[in-house]
Amino acid sequence: MKYEDSKVKGITKRTLRALEQIAMAADYSLELQGGIEERNNDSEDFPEVSINAIQAMLEKAYLPGKATE
Repeated sequence: MKYEDSKVKGITKRTLRALEQIAMAADYSLELQGGIEERNNDSEDFPEVSINAIQAMLEKAYLPGKATE
């Protein structure tokens, strides 16, 4: 997904970039892919991601959101 086309209303490009950095730091395959932008290619849009990486991404993304409450 291009940052300009975000389906989440109220989320800024800065926040999307921060979330992308969290995802790439938690999973090396996403870093190698160059980010989480949609590519319209199944093999690139549906990478295998470990449960541990997903948990790390969620935890790291939760903390900044909690801090803004």
